[in-house]
Amino acid sequence: MDKQQFFISINGQRVEVTREVYLVYYRSKRRERYYEHDIKIERAIYDEHGDIVDYTPAKEDSLDRLMEAGEDFPDETDSVEDTAIRNVMAADLHKALDELPEPDRKLIDVLFFQGMTERQAAEIFGLSQKGINKRKAKILAKLKDFFEK
Repeated sequence: MDKQQFFISINGQRVEVTREVYLVYYRSKRRERYYEHDIKIERAIYDEHGDIVDYTPAKEDSLDRLMEAGEDFPDETDSVEDTAIRNVMAADLHKALDELPEPDRKLIDVLFFQGMTERQAAEIFGLSQKGINKRKAKILAKLKDFFEK
């Protein structure tokens, strides 16, 4: 009985190998093909009328396509911990702002959320720029006290 021979192609040359090497080599080639091609392709099966009866989406997607579809991704420089801390701090800040009297909240809104200068805020509130600066300092001190509790 003749012994079966196994060959693989390396750099364009056929090399005789054992059966075990042959099987491992072609399994790894198949796995490589899967990762390079198969998971990136979506597939649809159509019936005789041209309607899709089965659909398998690609298992890999491009960042560009996801962003075009409106997906939101956190900043690459932010860790999960940083994002969580920032969210907790933002929630705490909103609680603190809710405890302020309405005129103080309006001043904080104008200065920090709308980005106006103290001089612009002074015109809106009918005060001097120095008066706005003093009110802002008092409000920030109240917020600081809230966070130190």
